Order: sequence, then structure tokens, then C-alpha cells
Amino acid sequence: MTRQAALLTRAVCRELKSIIFVDEDADLFDTDEVLWAMRTRFSGDMDTIFVQGGVGGVLDPSQTPLYDPRVTAKGTTTRAIFDGTVPFHLHLKEHVARAQSKELVPGPWTPLLFGKGAS
Repeated sequence: MTRQAALLTRAVCRELKSIIFVDEDADLFDTDEVLWAMRTRFSGDMDTIFVQGGVGGVLDPSQTPLYDPRVTAKGTTTRAIFDGTVPFHLHLKEHVARAQSKELVPGPWTPLLFGKGAS
């Protein structure tokens, strides 16, 4: 399903060179959350799709034969789709839940940074 959505997305917006999918428990507007999903739910060899020969933006210098001799025409690119979601068919959602941590109050360990003990 994720792969189908990615292929549809690239058809709608041709300037997208990279698409990253995450589950609903990761805030897609927060880079740290997206990277967390990629670190815990992504394996490069299994969860990356490359789509070659797509039409891209003509202003992107990486989409020219000067940058890459394999590019046959200006504005041709390879798109990368990264699947940072839990595989639905494996029912692993409960095994990849975010660990809960306690809030850390750094003041006692770093008094100079927080004004305590500064001279």
C-alpha cells in the first residue's frame, strides 16, 4: 500500500525527488520524529524504492548530463522512496512502540550552564 501511494504521489508532484513515509505515531512535521521512524522502522535494502527516468525540475543541477552522464535529457531524475512504516503484514506495531523515558532535569549535573554555582 505504501509503495502504491508513493508512486501516485510522484505522479502528482513531479518535483518530489524523495518521499518518506512514516506511521501516524510519528509527527511528519517534526524532523526528529521522522528520523526516529527511519531509525527504528527502516532497513535500507528492503524499504527503499528507486524510480528511474522520471521527469523532474529543470532547475535542479543534478538532473543534467553534466552531473550524471546516465541522464539522457535535462530534467530527468531518479526518485527515492523511503518506507519508514511498520510492515502491516507482520503485525509488529506493538513491538516497535516508542520507549517512554523520564524527564531529565539537567541543572544538578550542569550548574554552570543553568546559573547555579556560576561565579
